[in-house]
Amino acid sequence: MRIITTGSSSIDDILGGGIRTGVITNILSDSREARSSFCYSLCVNAARLYTDSSVIFGDTQGFFRPEKILSYIKEKQESDSILHQIRRMRILSTNVQMVLVNYALHLHPILVIIDNFSYLFLNEKKKSLSIQIRLRKHLHDLAINAIHNDIAIVITNSIYSKRENKESVEDIFEKKILSFNELLNKTISNLTHVGLELKSVKVDESRYSARLMKPLAATKSYFTVRPDGLHDC
Repeated sequence: MRIITTGSSSIDDILGGGIRTGVITNILSDSREARSSFCYSLCVNAARLYTDSSVIFGDTQGFFRPEKILSYIKEKQESDSILHQIRRMRILSTNVQMVLVNYALHLHPILVIIDNFSYLFLNEKKKSLSIQIRLRKHLHDLAINAIHNDIAIVITNSIYSKRENKESVEDIFEKKILSFNELLNKTISNLTHVGLELKSVKVDESRYSARLMKPLAATKSYFTVRPDGLHDC
């Protein structure tokens, strides 16, 4: 088992040192900035610590920003080698997502990130039960790969807070889409090994809290996102 530091010592503390290989870590957050910044920091640290391995970033929505990666690299002379190790793979369907890790094994990854893991499943025009069965198989396959190949698998997912004074269109979205998203999140939480929740504290200051949800722990840590990465509060 190997450990990848997150870039925040307080988050590393509640994770027992950082993100571990051999397990699936589920990052839940109400903030895209928190999720993406956390993942970019992980990418840089994994590439810097394990120079003989690659880092795979599975991008389901097209939001990957290489310039953010570049700004997180402290030692600029390492920029070329670190960027070369990080491979962004655009995912356009659940079928592609489900074989991503197997496809990437020849690159000898230390870390595989699938950003907004449930997004493509959420938008499939299939019955709920069929989607859940495929999602369970996907997570089972990821777990097998994580264990057998000593890979850290990190997935991110969105959580939404309910809004007051919704209009009719928002009501429909809330009832149909958000409820299904919540159902998928429960399935994912049950089948992943570690759960970490990142929540907005002060949005205008890019300040967030981090709490371990699985295994459940009462301890919270606080961090901010700055142009050069994560910083403890």
